[in-house]
Amino acid sequence: MSTTRRIAALLVTEDWLLAAWVAIATPLLFRAQGGVGPFDAGAPLLGVLRIVAVAGALICLAARRSPADAVARGRSIITGGAAGPLVGAILLVSISGFTALDLPSGVGAFLVIAAVVVMLVVHFAAPPLATPIRRALVTPFVLVSGALFWTFIAAITGEPGSATPAAGIANSSTALAAGGFLIAFSGVFYVMLIFAPRQVADREGGMVTWLFRYALFAAGVIAGLAWPRLVGI
Repeated sequence: MSTTRRIAALLVTEDWLLAAWVAIATPLLFRAQGGVGPFDAGAPLLGVLRIVAVAGALICLAARRSPADAVARGRSIITGGAAGPLVGAILLVSISGFTALDLPSGVGAFLVIAAVVVMLVVHFAAPPLATPIRRALVTPFVLVSGALFWTFIAAITGEPGSATPAAGIANSSTALAAGGFLIAFSGVFYVMLIFAPRQVADREGGMVTWLFRYALFAAGVIAGLAWPRLVGI
């Protein structure tokens, strides 16, 4: 098997879907919503997408696995260390969703309470969820998280249409430091908002696999920043 085919074999549907989402769909949504930042109000479509995605992730987090599936997949999400980063990711996306919808604090509190009730019902009353269903529930959250990162980078780099364009960095050393920070931040972001949710849904893939997945995601983000400038939209 050639090297290209070996690399392609490491990637699954979610990897290609995420790359396409941040490369094509996210720039278009960004402009359709007026170029709002990741935590700006006045983006109802993005807000709804984020809240719906959070709901799917919460259901996956609360749902039980069948005994056979749990044994086949190895350690639990607690011992695997993915639950903690996922909780932080859910809080981050929830806040961005509430802000985008400009919801009153009372409505936000009601939604949080409703989410806790739904999670309890899912955990204790619903049957165990198979791995394909868990992956389907988490995928919207992964897509929304990738879009959130793209939007953050767009605001930093002064992407056309951004509501918070950055001033050009004339000093090369400052630009290099800023680039290094963004690269380091992208790794932390990826682990917290993409790797952790997918591990909760399906514990699969080793370090090499995830490095290639991260590289594909990064390439999608870069493509999503580049092509609108090239075509002038």
